[in-house]
Amino acid sequence: MTRRYALQILGSFLALSSQKALASTPKIGVKIGFVPISDHLCIIASKLYKSENFMIVPIKFASWVDLAEALRAGAIDGAFMLAPLGLMLRANGAKIKTVLSAHKNGSALVARSDVAGLKQLAGKKIAVPSKFSMHYFLLDTILKRENMSADIIEMAPPEMPFALLSHQIDAYIVAEPFGQMAVNFKGRAKNLLFSKDIKPNHICCTLNFQEEILSKPYFNELLDAFRKAASFITKDHEKSALLGNEILSQNANLLKLVLDKEIVSYDDLRLKAEELEELKEFLISKNLGNQKLANLEINSYLEQR
Repeated sequence: MTRRYALQILGSFLALSSQKALASTPKIGVKIGFVPISDHLCIIASKLYKSENFMIVPIKFASWVDLAEALRAGAIDGAFMLAPLGLMLRANGAKIKTVLSAHKNGSALVARSDVAGLKQLAGKKIAVPSKFSMHYFLLDTILKRENMSADIIEMAPPEMPFALLSHQIDAYIVAEPFGQMAVNFKGRAKNLLFSKDIKPNHICCTLNFQEEILSKPYFNELLDAFRKAASFITKDHEKSALLGNEILSQNANLLKLVLDKEIVSYDDLRLKAEELEELKEFLISKNLGNQKLANLEINSYLEQR
């Protein structure tokens, strides 16, 4: 055997060994937190997108409080988060940045069928998922527009349909599919307004990441996975609803209904500084913010790519 031939064999062996080593190297698991609402449907990127560099690991949370604490503590790498809540986390020292809107629009103001119109809700009890939510902002916008006031309470979204139908509350505004759950129950509730009719193309939830993730070599590919998921949702409602059923554990027919009626939109996930600035000022005006929020520079939180 000549020396050259021996080196060729050795080179081939080393190349093969290298390929096997790379193949056996475990992928980086990127843990993304979400709550089971249609606003977070882009989490189906974990099913749609396969990378040689990472894998998206969906982590489901039952409440916004638990999700926010996990992100703040660094227990997860990223999260779909209520936009005002993300602002508060950043203002209070969490090393996170937001990069995309999770969706646009996506909510409904739902009341019992015997409510003739918005004016009938004056002084009534209306539920929102949190005062650190776009839903509270939207409800406040409606009430001011109509020169009305109401008794606004915070309630977990899964509790809202039953609370409405059992007369514990008079209306609620929330992300889907919890609005249409009540509307589709024997005609006992109805949509008074969709959020897209209150403030067209509004943001609601944002996609947030730990700051250190943004410098990883795979981050742009990771971000592209969520953009591709949004495009897929826009084009194929049926398959998106089925995948959503697998991950969100929500009824596929309800998810498809929400997409078909264009209650929620995934056409444009761009996030603008002025949208976050508007929410920041709203929180401060409602005495929900502190001096740290007042001092927050939006561009220190928003990473546009």
